[in-house]
Amino acid sequence: MEKKKILIFEDEWPTIRGSFEMANIYAFEGILDFDVKPKSQDASFDDWSNQYLAVFVDITLAKNTRLDGYSILKKIKEENLISLDRVFVLTGNSKLPDKLKEIGLNPKDFQIIYKPLGFDELAKYLRVILHE
Repeated sequence: MEKKKILIFEDEWPTIRGSFEMANIYAFEGILDFDVKPKSQDASFDDWSNQYLAVFVDITLAKNTRLDGYSILKKIKEENLISLDRVFVLTGNSKLPDKLKEIGLNPKDFQIIYKPLGFDELAKYLRVILHE
């Protein structure tokens, strides 16, 4: 079966890696391939719609740079890099919807997943994208 690529912007990958790997093994029989970017500067911002099944953005990514998680979300929306229903925001901050509104983004445009992240919850979101 063909691998399905998932792009993940996460500067603390070791803390959530297990959830992604467990979801991949138990829910998707290992067909997911994770492209992890610990720094936003490591990414190419070309059209992602044909390259990635989904994109996960850690909102606290790269706190000391101009291209943080919020900036990545704005770039995705403004440049139409991938359909917004395939973009997931990872956060531990319950005030995230307010912050998105503050910077001009509609929180309803994105699927927000709160940490800690369980593999079963993650699998549920990915099943929708995979149409399973």
